[in-house]
Amino acid sequence: MSTPAFTEQSLGKRGSEVITGAVTGKNFAIIVAGPSGATISAITCSNKSNASALIGTLPAGYTSYGNFSAITVTSGAIEAYNA
Repeated sequence: MSTPAFTEQSLGKRGSEVITGAVTGKNFAIIVAGPSGATISAITCSNKSNASALIGTLPAGYTSYGNFSAITVTSGAIEAYNA
């Protein structure tokens, strides 16, 4: 029996990327704000209504699930888990 995709993603089995600038053209399933939080100035998520509401400062540990394809971090860091 194979491991469900959401479990693989949440455990980092598919890898992740720490974002401190702009990333486009990749697909992430989970984003988590770093230990100092993160400020986001742009975000694209195809399956999240009103994803632009995430623009601004996110507290440390803030986690969001979706199909993220672009994100711009202007302060702090986001760990983005590969979809």
